[in-house]
Amino acid sequence: MKYLLSIVLVIGFSCTKIQAQEASVERSIWGAQIIMLPLSVYNESKLTNEIALRSELSWGFSWSGGGYYDSSVRWEVIPYLIVEPRYYYNLNRRLEKGKRIDGNSGNYLSLYTCIQPGIGFKSDNARIDPGVFVIPMYGLKRNIGKRFNFELAYGIGYGWIFEEYTYFNGETHRETDSGVLLNFRLAIGYMFKKG
Repeated sequence: MKYLLSIVLVIGFSCTKIQAQEASVERSIWGAQIIMLPLSVYNESKLTNEIALRSELSWGFSWSGGGYYDSSVRWEVIPYLIVEPRYYYNLNRRLEKGKRIDGNSGNYLSLYTCIQPGIGFKSDNARIDPGVFVIPMYGLKRNIGKRFNFELAYGIGYGWIFEEYTYFNGETHRETDSGVLLNFRLAIGYMFKKG
């Protein structure tokens, strides 16, 4: 009888512990991603069990040329500073279904806020203007093995580019160009450190 009672108590405590386990984002993740062409280095830090703050330094590449009035080729390599609070809304459901949530593997809603400081590497005939972009995003992040991940996200938002032109007579003209933006992220990444 004591043996049977011991087995029932162990199973009971085990089931209670499994049900009490709470899903949470990782405390801190460092990683790098290749997002189509650019390279990105990021950190995701835990704010609450479902919210992480992603801070990122990304490099974008731009190439253009062969216009009607100007046949020269222009290229730019531009840094972007990105701050993106992410709400991972399905971690508990993924955990209940036995799916992985390590490395913040789950679906999320975020506010992608990007600053382009107006600096970078460029050809002589290219101009890099500073800009700010704010885009609500929907995305998903999944792990591939222990260190690799895959990310897909999209959103529609608004952006501002602060243009400055200097004419041949030395006069400077400033204007702000703004408009609706579509943002799409398709990335393969590597996690350096989870903390």
